[in-house]
Amino acid sequence: MRHPELFLVVGMGAALLVSGCGTRPPVIEPAPHGAVVTSARIGMYTKSVMTKKEPDTLLADDGTICRVSADRFRDTAVHTLAYCNWQ
Repeated sequence: MRHPELFLVVGMGAALLVSGCGTRPPVIEPAPHGAVVTSARIGMYTKSVMTKKEPDTLLADDGTICRVSADRFRDTAVHTLAYCNWQ
């Protein structure tokens, strides 16, 4: 006996699983007090630093930022990996 509903549910689940494996570009939406990056990972992660903004801000490729001490800012090169509390 075949259950077409079961095949449909399993197929949809597999499609969602596979689609979640790749990286998605960040979605930046306007907010009352700035912008919100909706698809970025927020929190303690290792990310590639795309650029830096004086005096204390590292910017990742997904649009998140991390504020660091002056020493860490100076010692972190652009296009290197940094473990930080990304927001």
